[in-house]
Amino acid sequence: MRKRLKMASVLMAGMVTAVSLCGCTNEPVSSQNSADSQSGGSADSGDQITLRFMWWGGDDRNEATLAVINQYQELHPNIRIEAEMNSDQGYVDKVSTMLANGTAPDIIQQNVDSLPDFVSRGDFFVNFYDYPELFDTSGFDKNFIDQFGTFDGKLLALPTGMSCLATVANTEAAESCGVDLTKQITWDSMLEDGTKLHAEHPDYYYMNVDTKILCEYVLRPYLRQLTGESFIVDSEKRMGFTRDQLVEVLQYIKDCYDNGVFEPAEDSATFKGQIHTNPKWMDGKFVFAYGPSSSINLLMDAIPETACTVVQMPLAEDRVNDGFFADTPQYMTVNKNSEHVEEAIKFLDYFYNNSDAQLTLKDVRSIPPTTTARDLCEEEGLLNSTVVEAVNLAANLNGKSDKGYTTSAEVYAIQEDMVESIAYGQSTPEEAADNAIELITDYLSTVD
Repeated sequence: MRKRLKMASVLMAGMVTAVSLCGCTNEPVSSQNSADSQSGGSADSGDQITLRFMWWGGDDRNEATLAVINQYQELHPNIRIEAEMNSDQGYVDKVSTMLANGTAPDIIQQNVDSLPDFVSRGDFFVNFYDYPELFDTSGFDKNFIDQFGTFDGKLLALPTGMSCLATVANTEAAESCGVDLTKQITWDSMLEDGTKLHAEHPDYYYMNVDTKILCEYVLRPYLRQLTGESFIVDSEKRMGFTRDQLVEVLQYIKDCYDNGVFEPAEDSATFKGQIHTNPKWMDGKFVFAYGPSSSINLLMDAIPETACTVVQMPLAEDRVNDGFFADTPQYMTVNKNSEHVEEAIKFLDYFYNNSDAQLTLKDVRSIPPTTTARDLCEEEGLLNSTVVEAVNLAANLNGKSDKGYTTSAEVYAIQEDMVESIAYGQSTPEEAADNAIELITDYLSTVD
């Protein structure tokens, strides 16, 4: 095993190709609702203002976001918004470089894992609580934004949606293999039932996973249920588990591979990050698949003739806490060094709180984060009921997010290396745990 950190390199970002949307010259609408965000406000007068808005996403997200930009420009002819659309590959490195060299856009969609690191590095982002007259936060659940987006009492980021980790079930495969979908899954039952299933039906596997998924869906929640603490406790800069506890969860992962609960890593590696494309999933040979709520549609669309449902995440009977929780898939931030901070905030108020924008965006960034948007989209039948059910299941869980040092690129690489060494039989659980503990100790000695 290598005794060094697998550090994520910060790549120099190239020139971002901006897709500029020209403001329409239509006259502003004359009828205005009482709430500025609901009507979009009256059309502004004055000098032309250009805002840069950067995000990543697929075609649906891009089209919906561009449509909302166009709506806003029609209402505000002096505002021009340049859309900087990206893929998720290299996105975090690009944002990191832009923040460091002062070229960051006015409005930035943020990765949830990297944002805490950016916040720790400098004063880059606007505190929305400083602008109550420009941005209405009343549609957000206070407990939710306290946990997601608030840093030291400052609301520096706005959740783009409510998401969660989900267990998607193929109901036909479950019936064929005699799996009771009404039964609460525990870690013990997953191993026991999955072992039995594969022994009786050798072509089937209990859970569709890859090695990266196992870090977030098994390794860390198993430990959180065992200890009640994050993988790394940021406030104390220490690991939240003992060596024996880490060995326990690694032994569990090994047992799941050895007993056919998981497909062999050599076979699933081709579909890493794209488990919905695994032919065994498409052929109905997995009973369950792990995935974020934003990927439930992908898993369901891959088996369109088959009914799918979601079930609660695995919960140990003797758990300290549930280990799982409702989350957010991304954030929106406003660059504190923007020349047009107030205009950027006004646009985001429209983006989050205007009914036309809410209906346009619907679930392209997961289940909407505000009650008004969720209610409106549900009334219009715009939300996938299975995704809504997954989020509702997670909303009842009391686990706490471990975003921070735990999800930094360096520590995530350590986690994944550790899991891969087990999955491929390169290390014993004891060896993998010792190596990871040494690397994490080295990492923690370097953080401020």
